[in-house]
Amino acid sequence: MDELKLLARSLPDAPPPRAEVVEKARARLAAARKEPVRPRQAGRAGWRGRTWGWTLGTAAATVAVVMAVVALVANLTTAPAPPPVLAPDAGAGALLRLADRVAGLPDDSDAYWRRPLLDNGLIRVRAGDRAFNVLYSDRIDLWQPRDPGDPVQAEQRKMFVRPATPADERVWRAAGSPTTLKRVCAPGADECMKVRLRSKPSDCLYTRAAEPGGVFGDRRLGELTVADLAALPDDAIRLREVLRTRWEGREDRMGQVSFEEFLPRAGYLLEMPVRPSVRAAALRLLAGLPTTKVIGPAVDPLGREGLAVTFNKGRGSFGEFGADDEVPEVYATILDPRTGTVLAHTTAAGRSIEGAAKGTMMYYQAWAPEAGWTGERPERPRACRLSDTPIP
Repeated sequence: MDELKLLARSLPDAPPPRAEVVEKARARLAAARKEPVRPRQAGRAGWRGRTWGWTLGTAAATVAVVMAVVALVANLTTAPAPPPVLAPDAGAGALLRLADRVAGLPDDSDAYWRRPLLDNGLIRVRAGDRAFNVLYSDRIDLWQPRDPGDPVQAEQRKMFVRPATPADERVWRAAGSPTTLKRVCAPGADECMKVRLRSKPSDCLYTRAAEPGGVFGDRRLGELTVADLAALPDDAIRLREVLRTRWEGREDRMGQVSFEEFLPRAGYLLEMPVRPSVRAAALRLLAGLPTTKVIGPAVDPLGREGLAVTFNKGRGSFGEFGADDEVPEVYATILDPRTGTVLAHTTAAGRSIEGAAKGTMMYYQAWAPEAGWTGERPERPRACRLSDTPIP
């Protein structure tokens, strides 16, 4: 395995390292494995500055290789303080240690909580008799005020649609580089819309208005205000009881899910504007659930180091891709090792399918780096149309 090619796939936006960085990384890895250092071969293909696809690895050795090279590159460049070292942990210890770190963080007091989300996914398309994949990217920005009298602003725009990999781009060019493509759908699908390629952001919509009662837009745990979230207990046992009250008050509780099945939704709190101590309590609660599994250190689709977990262990899921309507999906949530917040949710193919190998990233939702509390207030976006319907 070429460690640097693997790293290139895991860090699609990272700049290429200098030659001396590469050699030091190889020397360090060789020493760790007790292997001789292999000199770089003349004429060998060089570093790829960017790739269009991502895969999920599961082997412990692969994780060690990626993290070793990432650590060395980070130490030799100007960058923020590195995150805590994350050792693979098959149990809940990693989550409990993360909770201890998060519990000591200071509370935020800024006026707005900002949630910029990037939604990316693969679509199977066809141009004439040629089929290939395209990658789409949408962005949704939410500005949630602490003061219920201030406006809530949501903005949505399509970022791009383009061939997913260099191989897909070659197929697209061979088909004549069309800008409008036909989507490949499963037999009997209700809608199989056309796909239009785009290289620049477009179709911007926004909403801006005060929310009656200050109810937080994310209603997955019911109708909560920012004040309700701020008042949540920072003790795992008491937080569990608050969640029980939320579960008992849900109209769809009967005949839907048991309280034990509802509890993994405590993970939603890691995406909401709660105090660090409440986030720590949620992590401790989740660490004790039988549905939680710590996968280990990981690199998210934006190249950030984190801790991969799943809060629904053993729960299978199937999706659609192209003409296949039963693709097994493998989910992972990647947490920030400094704050315990969610960096990304990822979905990978559980088996090889047409146009995508097993482990290929099929979809991800990532929080942009500017996510979190901010003293800045949102401005009405330019060249953006006011929407008369809510934005997710």
